[in-house]
Amino acid sequence: MRLPKNVLGLAIVAASLLGVVATVPVGAQASNANAAQGLQISPTRVELNAARGKTYTIKLNVMNVTASDLVYTSSVKDFTAKDETGSPFIVQVSTLPATASIITWVDAVPKFTLHSRQSREIIAQIVIPNNAEPGGHYGVLSFSGSAPELDTTGVGLSASTGLVILIRVDGAITEKASLASFYSAHNDKQASFFENGPITFVTRIKNQGNIHIKPSGSIELRDMFGGTMASLPVNKDKSNVLPSSIRRFEADYDKSWMFGMYTANLTLGYGTNGQAITNTITFWVIPYKIILVGLFMLITFIYILTRMMKVYNRRIIAKSKNENSNKTKNHTNKKD
Repeated sequence: MRLPKNVLGLAIVAASLLGVVATVPVGAQASNANAAQGLQISPTRVELNAARGKTYTIKLNVMNVTASDLVYTSSVKDFTAKDETGSPFIVQVSTLPATASIITWVDAVPKFTLHSRQSREIIAQIVIPNNAEPGGHYGVLSFSGSAPELDTTGVGLSASTGLVILIRVDGAITEKASLASFYSAHNDKQASFFENGPITFVTRIKNQGNIHIKPSGSIELRDMFGGTMASLPVNKDKSNVLPSSIRRFEADYDKSWMFGMYTANLTLGYGTNGQAITNTITFWVIPYKIILVGLFMLITFIYILTRMMKVYNRRIIAKSKNENSNKTKNHTNKKD
């Protein structure tokens, strides 16, 4: 059987369009670069379990990585959580009482000079008052450097960095946290219905106690058949959530092609007594645009195929009629 050229061409076009539906674009990755600091300090964070009336010594190393000599001075300030990213907010003028603010707890570090590329060990002492409030207390021991000739003017600061200090004073400690929210999102938009991946899971933890906590755990992702697709870590860096603050943690499932209903099970642990936070959400991923295009192509293909069959049937019927007509004429001619 030979099909008409125009019908055959339409069929080839429809089949090629159906092939386009299976094409999946590939995303690009971006990279970030970290800028170097002019002053290095190690360690950058100290966590201290302290008792009232006790004195503690902190040792740290400071290195001048600039190309000139610097004179360093130090200062101590309280800090709180700036936002849900965990960035500290340095309190320039603290209103906390002496029983809560660490400004008066840390002894001042004398002024010192460092030559270019020179380092030295710094010793700081922390004295916990007898009437210190139980719970968490937070501050920064910062160092600022200026050129020796500008030291007496108080201007021309060229480098600064700080040591984050987290102090846990014993006593009536309350470790209490709750789940502010847990949801799925795509391109920073919260939703429970998506066209495709990747999917970001946002976990927001509220600290209702008086001490910092480090909630950590995982999100177990299951498909509509109950199969485990992935286990995504939450707060794998063991970051802190300060009292009276909310911290946001994100976990990404970077698979682009997904289809159907999914379940995300959140399990977190925190505190010294193994407290737990759990939650479950469901969401759908339906690539409806691809499905609609595919249906359109399928309908087009069926329509073209149906037209082809009608044309073919008409040709067969016409050919059969012609053959029957010729047979009748031949039979009549033979009788004559």
